[in-house]
Amino acid sequence: MFDFDGTLADTHELLMRIVSKHLGKFNISLTKQLILQFGNAPLHDYISIVGLRKDFIRSVSSSIIEDFMAEYHRIKPCKALATVKSISVKKIIVSNNVTPFIEKTLHFLHANFFDEVYGSDRFTNKFHAIKKLCQKYHVSSEEVVYVGDKSIDVAIARRVGCYSIIVAGPSAWSPRSAILAMRPDYVVRDLSKIPAIIKSINTAQFSSV
Repeated sequence: MFDFDGTLADTHELLMRIVSKHLGKFNISLTKQLILQFGNAPLHDYISIVGLRKDFIRSVSSSIIEDFMAEYHRIKPCKALATVKSISVKKIIVSNNVTPFIEKTLHFLHANFFDEVYGSDRFTNKFHAIKKLCQKYHVSSEEVVYVGDKSIDVAIARRVGCYSIIVAGPSAWSPRSAILAMRPDYVVRDLSKIPAIIKSINTAQFSSV
């Protein structure tokens, strides 16, 4: 399973610019801490913690998503995105971004090789989403690999009980030091190493049966 922002697509600068623009209309500035927290939860939940009045959260979230959708063509792929296509097992995206934006961006990037896309409009949090997907596909959490780019992705994978691979490259949303501090199972600089790691994990699991 894959995260999207910062893992498959280099979206950080664009998304933060759009979010900052909309919150600025309410004289809300994004502090360093709020910037680091962005992407840790669905947009609606994130907007609710930055100080915006509750009666504005829904409309502001919708406006931000509209801007996302209008600027999808500015997104660039993360390095070696095309290599993910060679992974033979099911490839599912589980992201705190919204499904329509992810699907539109994947199409623009010619990366329509994922089996399913689960954006935050389809779940309450990543932990429950991954657990439900395990049930859907009749696999144990030990058979799942979650590929992300943030330190929180390590915590989610650990809670689920699956492997964590963190892409600590130039598009990652967490600093490399924060990622290493969480001690993920694997840390890579780009996506090119992912197919080999997954193949190695699959081989080890098959040999232990």
